[in-house]
Amino acid sequence: MRLHGNHDFRSITPNEFIEEGTLVWIERNRHNNDDVVQGPYIIEEGWGPIWFGPPNGNKINTDNKVRLLSTITGLVEDVTWGSFLFTTYYVMREEKLCIDVETK
Repeated sequence: MRLHGNHDFRSITPNEFIEEGTLVWIERNRHNNDDVVQGPYIIEEGWGPIWFGPPNGNKINTDNKVRLLSTITGLVEDVTWGSFLFTTYYVMREEKLCIDVETK
């Protein structure tokens, strides 16, 4: 399963504000064009510039990260600006979360 190009998911950036408790999937590139999809993860505190900090700061602050909790293994993964080098993060599109067709 690939998330890139899948119309049920959309990629997210560090500049977006996403609520705590939102499910996130991870797609990693293994340098040989073999993508690995992991997830879902739960955002622990929130997602956005408040947690990531400035992208071009000269001083790296170890507190500038987003914590993702795996719903499968229970392990925590810290996401920083550097995490986006070979990893893309996805959330499910809101339209797909609507169970009632009339709410679309």
